[in-house]
Order: sequence, then structure tokens, then C-alpha cells
Amino acid sequence: MYQESALQSHDEHKRQNSQLRQVVDFTTLAFPAVDQFEAFQSAFDGVMETSAVEGSFDFFPASQMVWDLDKLVFTRTKLPGKGYSHRRKHLNKRALDHWYINLPFRSSALDGAYATTNAIPELHCLATSLEAEIDDDGMLMLFIPHDLFTSTIMLDRMLDVRFEGGLGRLLAEYLFLLDHSLSQLQTDEIPHVVEATRSVVAACLAPTRDRLAEVQGPIDATLLGRARRLIDGKLARPDLTSDMLCAELGVSRSRLYRLFEPLGGIASYIRRQRLLRIRAALSDSMDGRSISRIAGEWGFVDASVFSRSFRHEFGISPKEARNIGWASDGFAIGRKSSDRPESPQTLGQVLRMLSA
Repeated sequence: MYQESALQSHDEHKRQNSQLRQVVDFTTLAFPAVDQFEAFQSAFDGVMETSAVEGSFDFFPASQMVWDLDKLVFTRTKLPGKGYSHRRKHLNKRALDHWYINLPFRSSALDGAYATTNAIPELHCLATSLEAEIDDDGMLMLFIPHDLFTSTIMLDRMLDVRFEGGLGRLLAEYLFLLDHSLSQLQTDEIPHVVEATRSVVAACLAPTRDRLAEVQGPIDATLLGRARRLIDGKLARPDLTSDMLCAELGVSRSRLYRLFEPLGGIASYIRRQRLLRIRAALSDSMDGRSISRIAGEWGFVDASVFSRSFRHEFGISPKEARNIGWASDGFAIGRKSSDRPESPQTLGQVLRMLSA
């Protein structure tokens, strides 16, 4: 009874703005307290069984997000934590045989941030027996079909292994980075993310010198994509600085500079993005604001500095850009919303689609 009502897809506005094709967004808080654990159990129908370690729960606040990455499925589950221990068990009649990397974690008591220092990834397979007791307050899971790797021998050797040490830390950090990045992932970026993820998993589960050298590239590319989306969302803020980006991304200043070096540097990248926004506004015949006001909105308070920067970037003056844009009715950018298939409602449904 809970399966259809508990697992709600995003409303129309969120669905149109979501970058991925299918997302399951579920919370037990939509149910009466006494029904919350039963609703939580329904979220794993067809995948694994869940049960309370002792007795029953008076309430069980939890949520689950499922991302369909075409050849991978990624989930983030938030749990109530200590005092709400429950068991998770693979099904006896196994309709699914996916591998999955499980990353349990506990959040900081201060700010709810992930406590990655104690998060240790584990590799399991839905086709083998497993029973585990869970008392963490969060869990990331990456489901991997068998055919994503040319051979499963590597994975077979690592079944039910906990990946501690440097490689385990690398894998955990990548999964957290992936979780932070998915909400703004573009559809055309999915194949690159899948390949990057495959490379990271291969390097961590069966490390060789070549694989370890190759894996840094995909990680940097994923981090750079997240940084660019972060800049895009904060572009109008006057306090957008390298220090802010470092704090939000959790990277050092030197690493941030290395990421943007191929793009001419972080300051140059931000300046160009702001100039592009100004050019778009100047080309909009419906925007009658003065050039200086538009420039000031994007952080250019000195008219001469702005004019030189604009001419250097586009080869024409701001006034010329406005005249050209208005004469041609602006740079029309049409974005047609694509029809999307109906979203699946459970993790099991998403995984069965992955198997198809």
C-alpha cells in the first residue's frame, strides 16, 4: 500500500528543472509516525529486506534519493542514526544481480556535513547472501551492472571487502563528490560521468600504476564541472572569491587554481562569465536599463575598466553590442523542453530498467 503513495517523483517544476531523466525522491515524513518504518521498508521492495533489530520503532524519519545515470544507479539515503538500528538482508529469490558499492557515513553534529574520515566503502553483490546491521545516519550506494566491466574476476575477488587505507579514502571522496554534483548534472554529461566512475572504481578495486595515474583526470573533470556550476549560481554576488569557492568545494587554493589553469585561471573565468551575462542583457531589446547599471549588477563599477574588458573579450564596445543585438532582436536562445518518460517510483524499478 505504501509503494505507490510513499515514493513520490518531484512536482512538475522540479521535474522540468532536474537535469537527469529519472529521479525518485522519497521521505517517510509524509506518513504517520507509527507507519514510517513500514514505508521505509517499501522503498527497498524487490531489492533487499529491512527489519528492526529489536522490537519496532515509534517513528523512523528517513529519506531516499535515487539517480538514474543510464548505466549506473546512485542513491543517497538519510537515516535516523543511532538508536534506530535495523538489519538489511539480500533477497533469497534474487531477481537482481547488480554489484553495488555501499558507503555508510555519519554526519557532523555541528553542521550536518559528511564525516568522511570514518566512511569506508564496501563492495557487495545483490546475487549473494548478505545480512548487515545498520546504525549510521546516512548511506551512499552505487549500483553497477555486471557488463560495465570487461571482466568480473576483479570484482569477485573483492566481494564483501571493506576498502580501508588510501584507495578506500579516494573512492569515498569520489562518491561524496558525485553526490554533491548530481543535482546539476546535464544529460549530455552522463556518459562522461559513467566513464569517470568506472575508471575510479577500477583503479580502487584493482589498482595498477597506470590506473591510478588515469583516475585523477576524471576526478578533476567532475570537480571542475561542480565548480563551474557553483560559479554560475553565485555569479552576481560581489563576494564570489577563490576563498568562497575553496570553502564550498572543500579544496585547497592551489588545487582550485590548477583546475582552472586550462581555462585561463579562476579570475579570468569568472570575469568572462560575467561579461557574457552583460552581453546577453545588452542584446535583449526588452531590457532598457542603462549600460552602466547592467555592468554594475555584474560587479563592474568602474566604467572605463568595464569598457576595456568588454572590448578585449568581444572586440566591440558595449554600445556597439547593444546596437547590434537590438537590431537583430537579440541573441535568441530557444530551449525546447523534451518529453521525458514517466519516472519509476522505486529503487527496484530503476534497477530493473538498468538491467533491460
